[in-house]
Amino acid sequence: MGKSDFYTHPREMEPLFPSQNEELIDLAMHVHRRAAELGGSLHKITRSIIADLLRHINSYYSNLIEGYHIHPADVERAARKDYDDDPKKRALQQLSLAHIEVQKKIEKRLKNEPGLEISSPEFLCWIHDRFYELVPEDFRQIKDPSTGEVFLMKPGKLRDRLVKVGNHLAPHPESLKAFMDRFNEKFNPDNLHGTQKLITIASSHHRLAWVHPFIDGNGRVARLFTHAYMKKAQIESHGLWTISRGLARESDKYKNMLAYADSSRKGDYDGRGNLSAKALKEFCFYFLETSLDQIDFMSELLDLDNLSQRIQGYIDLRAQGILTGEKVLKKESKYILTEVMLRGEISRGDAKRVTGLSERSARRVLSALEDEELVTSESHRSPVRFSIPPKVVGYYFPDLYPEGRI
Repeated sequence: MGKSDFYTHPREMEPLFPSQNEELIDLAMHVHRRAAELGGSLHKITRSIIADLLRHINSYYSNLIEGYHIHPADVERAARKDYDDDPKKRALQQLSLAHIEVQKKIEKRLKNEPGLEISSPEFLCWIHDRFYELVPEDFRQIKDPSTGEVFLMKPGKLRDRLVKVGNHLAPHPESLKAFMDRFNEKFNPDNLHGTQKLITIASSHHRLAWVHPFIDGNGRVARLFTHAYMKKAQIESHGLWTISRGLARESDKYKNMLAYADSSRKGDYDGRGNLSAKALKEFCFYFLETSLDQIDFMSELLDLDNLSQRIQGYIDLRAQGILTGEKVLKKESKYILTEVMLRGEISRGDAKRVTGLSERSARRVLSALEDEELVTSESHRSPVRFSIPPKVVGYYFPDLYPEGRI
């Protein structure tokens, strides 16, 4: 294929935004409201601990979209530097941790650099570079389907080869800089307002995938970029929900919708750009509806009454000795865990008040909870904080993982 077969001018990715649509604007406003409400009743310490868990959830589902399945328990083991002896499993553990670490780095940069241009080529290349520098070399090996050549991808470098994704001919590599500059100019959230930002998150997600700036890893970069965009636009609700879970639950539909939005314009009633305005609008509807579904799912999980009941239900199982291989815990443990969840942390002296036990008995209950990391503290005198060890994820937050309980 020659240069003329590929997109070479930034105007060829028009339209960049869906046309004005009252129904789409209403949906965006609803997503914004629901996201703003999410986790509002949670203590900031508890919220932060749940957000840490959601980074792992985000990594798990982003990898699942790419066809890599690793059991959540193996991810949690890797987070504790407990790597599997099997080289393939170990590589997948490193892949999962790379996503978690890059998400943390993104959040740190956004906090420390208020003026950070997240839609810039520099930032997108930085995401790609930071991710692929953390993964084993095997994940950087690329095979050219047309020639059979195997080569190593360079992290953080825009592609220098022609590429076809399905039926989509991505922009010519010589034109990538112009496309990326146009992307930054139009999608920079600092230049947008109100519901336009949220709709732009959806359209920019597709258009970045359409440009396909890297030889590989574009889906990962697009989802990490989208996380950064939501955080920058203050729509990610303290990190308490993840779009990747919704996209992965119907990954074929996600990929089909991306491909559909690649469509060329179909006649005079399909906008004035090179690409289909109808397809872009439908992709934005799909993306926002998926977002709303995930926000509603997490809202139900994080409802204080519901969460308290699940925590207490877990301790009831432990107190009755029903869970195989687990020590029996005192039933009063649930009062400590509920109080810590609601308040983020409590002093050690509060254990006696909360449980109604003697000081010595309360200390024993608290010690047992610390031994199992159901609460944590910085020292034996420090307040105890809410904690979510891997074994309780499925009890506290059912259906976060498709496996259920880790």
